[in-house]
Amino acid sequence: MIERIERFFSIDSPLRRAPEVGGRPYEHRPQQQTMALAVARQLQAGQSLCVEAPTGVGKTFAYLVPAILHALGGAGPVVVSTHTISLQEQLLKKDVPVLSALLGVEFTAALAKGRSNYVCLRRLQAMAEVEAARFGAPALAAQLESLWRWVGSTPTGCLGDLGFEPLRQVWEAVCCERGNCLNAQCPHFRQCFLMRARGQLQRAHLILANHALFFSDLAMKRQGGTGDGGVLPAYGAVVLDEAHLVEDCAAEHLGLQAGSFALRRCLRRLYQADLDRGLLAEGPWAEARQAVTRAAEACDLFFRRVAEWLEPQAQGPLRYTVPGHLPNYLDGPLLKVVQAASGVAQSLAGDPDSEAASRELSALGEDLESQRLNLRRFLDMETPEHVYWFERHGREQREVLFKAVPVHVGTLLRESLFQEGLPVILTSATLAIRGRMDYYLGRVGAEGVESLVLDSPFDFQSQVTLYIARGLPDPNDLEAFLPAAADRLRHYLRLTRGSAFVLFTSHAMMRRLAAELADFCAEEKFPLLVQGESLPRSQMLEAFRRDIGSVLFGTASFWTGVDVPGEALRNVIMVRLPFSVPDHPLVAARQEAIERRGGRSFTEYALPEAILRFRQGFGRLIRSRTDSGVVVVLDRRLSASNYGKAFIQSVPECRVVLE
Repeated sequence: MIERIERFFSIDSPLRRAPEVGGRPYEHRPQQQTMALAVARQLQAGQSLCVEAPTGVGKTFAYLVPAILHALGGAGPVVVSTHTISLQEQLLKKDVPVLSALLGVEFTAALAKGRSNYVCLRRLQAMAEVEAARFGAPALAAQLESLWRWVGSTPTGCLGDLGFEPLRQVWEAVCCERGNCLNAQCPHFRQCFLMRARGQLQRAHLILANHALFFSDLAMKRQGGTGDGGVLPAYGAVVLDEAHLVEDCAAEHLGLQAGSFALRRCLRRLYQADLDRGLLAEGPWAEARQAVTRAAEACDLFFRRVAEWLEPQAQGPLRYTVPGHLPNYLDGPLLKVVQAASGVAQSLAGDPDSEAASRELSALGEDLESQRLNLRRFLDMETPEHVYWFERHGREQREVLFKAVPVHVGTLLRESLFQEGLPVILTSATLAIRGRMDYYLGRVGAEGVESLVLDSPFDFQSQVTLYIARGLPDPNDLEAFLPAAADRLRHYLRLTRGSAFVLFTSHAMMRRLAAELADFCAEEKFPLLVQGESLPRSQMLEAFRRDIGSVLFGTASFWTGVDVPGEALRNVIMVRLPFSVPDHPLVAARQEAIERRGGRSFTEYALPEAILRFRQGFGRLIRSRTDSGVVVVLDRRLSASNYGKAFIQSVPECRVVLE
């Protein structure tokens, strides 16, 4: 495998024919060859590897080629996980076809998605039979009719291929659900889209997943304790691309959560007293209907009181610190509903005509029981080494989410992933601090894993100028800082005639400066795009790429994962150094844990995290050898503080101007 990879990424690579099969023109890059060989050696040895591969290295092919050859060698399929479904689909539709044409071997690749992405033909037929009576609105019934026509032509049965966005209650009534499947006993088993997709996963050499699915699968297998269960079949190796997002994504999916919306949704599907509608509406189930009605009333009262309690608090997440501080009025009523739903499901199970309804009731009972237990665990803070908090969401912030996540997810990843004996490849453009991976590896539980930091193929000395603004007030003194920052923004936006990302760490600061600069941008004819004002993120990026000279104001999601090559982006302005908000419950808990063991939370957590985010922001500018432009930092701490050098030393050497 090693010799084959060395040839494939050589100067005479088959990739020179990539444009003939829909790929990009090939350019030999020693860094790409180095990475591919390192990945191959670690896979062969059954060892893990962490690779920082800067933009332009070609890391996707550098891990795909050895992963494919490793799987073909009989080691089992390789899971490749990215952060987003869109990147998943890019791998499947663009990169895999190129390699299939040029690698000289036959292999199969399949896209892994959660079961709720697929329509269930049995449930769809059942909904079509009850028609509009189940939904109570003509628009909902019309969508159901559209779905019925769609399943006659779709090859996948997947939500992403539907062509329109169905209303939530419609899709929830017809999608595949865990615990609500007849498997081989289903009359639609041979036509089942989910089973067809699962079969493709079983036969694939390369399984393309996203981090949410991968870590949800890992959590399910942890709960089972045997490695069984979950969505993904047994695999022989894992590649985690966009690995800088692994810690937070794993923490979210290896923790627990319950919420007002999920609980009410389950209860409504069982029975709605005001509409006399739901799975329990027909039949001799008066006690069950009464139990659901009482539980729904208890939920309304409980969540109304929680919302009133949260109302005077800050808009951000609110930490929960005292077990039992909120009395759990819901446990008893919810348990009665779970028992009632289970009893009705069992009574229907022996009747072939009622088997589908029995499964629906069983699945809802399981979902409700999971929510009940998670709510109890949250309110009593039953899980040690976790941090607990509330979040409000939904229309007018009326819904409440209860979340508990591990303070240090590295411990769980070490046990469940890195000590399982299979090779794990971690890669991203920004993982190292001053050329070392120690901090990142410690955060994700991968201490001792071999690391490789590649250099960039770009010439930053000639392509980038870093402007460090001096003399501005401290950014923590907002009333003094914002007017001065606005003046500097005008100066630097004129410098490049727009074509700028202006990156913020605070929505409030972004909105204030956007309002201050709106007239200026209009006068200068810089189209101004502000995150959260009108367009969704994807449409903002389309408009920015299309309208040369635009100025985009964005927060966290624009610091990373955004690719705008060419003249559309020639200026990246960081208004503040990207330190995490210290009062977010997870950030606070991680810092407290460090202080408790005698460490220094600023140098061991806050500073390294800010440096990594700074590197990600810096990396938005140069996406190709022909790009050029400026990076501007308006935070005086970059030049005035003792730790400012750590930021500068963590980005590629370039021309620096102090102003």
